[in-house]
Amino acid sequence: MTLRNTFRISFFCLFFGFVLLGCSEKKSVTLDKDDTRFVGFYSDYLLLSGVPGENDTVVLIVLNSADLNELLLRNALTRESLNRKTDAYKQNPELWRAVLLQVRENIRKKSPAGQ
Repeated sequence: MTLRNTFRISFFCLFFGFVLLGCSEKKSVTLDKDDTRFVGFYSDYLLLSGVPGENDTVVLIVLNSADLNELLLRNALTRESLNRKTDAYKQNPELWRAVLLQVRENIRKKSPAGQ
């Protein structure tokens, strides 16, 4: 076997190895307790600020600091933990996607149109 054939075979082995890795099943992202608290906070925030359910008109309400503090307390979050979670979501888009899917489900369940 020549050196050229060895490189060619090695290249094809690596190429197909990467192809097979790309075809492997992706692991689903699971939400931890802090993620679940964030989901509750963000769902409540969107509902209170006027995010519509299905086919509703949008009337946006600006929440004040007291409203935000109440939401944080209700969902057992601090401003620091909220900032940490948002930074984590910026670094991990798949986790952010999982959070948004759960938020959408919560809004659907809590909105009058979803009941």
